[in-house]
Amino acid sequence: MSEAVGRAEMERRLVEKSLQNDAFRQRLLEDPKAAVEAELGTQLPEEVRVVAVEETANTAYLVLPFASTESEEAGELSDRELEAVAGGWIEGPHSENYPTESVCGC
Repeated sequence: MSEAVGRAEMERRLVEKSLQNDAFRQRLLEDPKAAVEAELGTQLPEEVRVVAVEETANTAYLVLPFASTESEEAGELSDRELEAVAGGWIEGPHSENYPTESVCGC
């Protein structure tokens, strides 16, 4: 699975859960890094910032990907760090919230 697909899947699951669970949505808005770490079951690197914003009827947000070719100098995450953030997901009943150990590096 590519890193982009893994990240997109993780984001989709977080958004989906936020639409179904008001308490989780509020945690994402108040302390997004802690909410994501709890959901992934892993701690993100200290230098990683997570920002959650809520769209309104009159405001839409467009998130553009980082566009540097100098990934290490610019502070871009390594492949291993991205895998830890993106995680993997065990399919099956009651397992949608648990990252797989082999994918997330826990």
